[in-house]
Amino acid sequence: MNRLNILINASNLTHGGGIQVGDSICCYLDKYPQHHFTVVLSAQMNDTEHKIKDYANVTVLHYNVRNTFSNLVLGRDKYLDSIVNRYHIDIVFTVFGVSKWVPKVPHLSGFARSQLLQRHSPYFARMNWLERTKSNIKIAALRYLFDKSSDYFWTENPQISLQLQKLFPGKKVFTITNYYHQVYDQPRQWNNIKLPDFDGFTLLTISASYPHKNLEIYKEIARLLEEKSEKFRIVLTINEDDFPKLDKDLRSHFLFLSHVDIEQCPSLYEQADILLQPSLLECFSASYPEAMKMDVPIVTTDKDFAHGLCHDAALYYSPLSAEDATNKILSIVHDPELRNHLILKGRERLKEFDNNEQRADKVIQLLEQIYKDSQN
Repeated sequence: MNRLNILINASNLTHGGGIQVGDSICCYLDKYPQHHFTVVLSAQMNDTEHKIKDYANVTVLHYNVRNTFSNLVLGRDKYLDSIVNRYHIDIVFTVFGVSKWVPKVPHLSGFARSQLLQRHSPYFARMNWLERTKSNIKIAALRYLFDKSSDYFWTENPQISLQLQKLFPGKKVFTITNYYHQVYDQPRQWNNIKLPDFDGFTLLTISASYPHKNLEIYKEIARLLEEKSEKFRIVLTINEDDFPKLDKDLRSHFLFLSHVDIEQCPSLYEQADILLQPSLLECFSASYPEAMKMDVPIVTTDKDFAHGLCHDAALYYSPLSAEDATNKILSIVHDPELRNHLILKGRERLKEFDNNEQRADKVIQLLEQIYKDSQN
């Protein structure tokens, strides 16, 4: 393969798992000296710049994309277009869309907007008519923007790829699985958060405050655990203002950490007894392989995306039932054999995912293939 000038577009990544994926892939770019990478990072990815700025084959730029008439309607972005011209870009890789921008070269875009595909999720069923109307308008806009912006997509889940191919039959859709971030294999890079000493069990959810994550179910779970006189605490990586108001007797059970960096996450798993993943919509959640790596048992929603990723390495509960979730949590707390069984199953399941280096390699190979095909 001849030398390619590749633009990696992360200008639209502001929070959540997309930043972790973008950071992980960028950290392997020095393994491909045959290509040059122009990496456009959002302001929220300054840490990534420090890791890759000395790579001989990488140029780092900063840009925060904004919604404008030009990009929303015309697909043009003056700054990004200028980069394509200035650095003679051959192909663009948008880590995760929707990018809104339509490059004048081949464009591979990541897809992780499950709301376009999982319309039967209880997330939508519990909306009132106004919320559902707004959601339908947003989904229609997202569908239009994805359709407009790229002819090539990648997802992190084979099931999602099949669904996306049906949504956009004229596009080419590829699958490259996710994994935990490589920092989990490098303890020297961990920036530990020390939680207060605690004589009880700790529930952990590492997530931004997206509505589809259904974090508010914790309020009902806490009430049920309180009624059972359990000693517990709930650790969330959101601001308290983003959570429903708590009664005084429940507030003492919650720790709100706000945003945490990738390097801080391993220490949270070390201090957790159970990962609760209450999401109602998902394409892929890195929390699953992270918990498997850190030997933390998983309780999550009884949905196809969760089963497809965890198989028998998790306990599943009815998505909107706090009572069912509480029962699954307590079954792990009070049954050490079950806990150990789930941990062992998690270790086995983790072997089925591509690791970070394999993912980066598959991305680069896919970009090479797309460029080659486009030339033919």
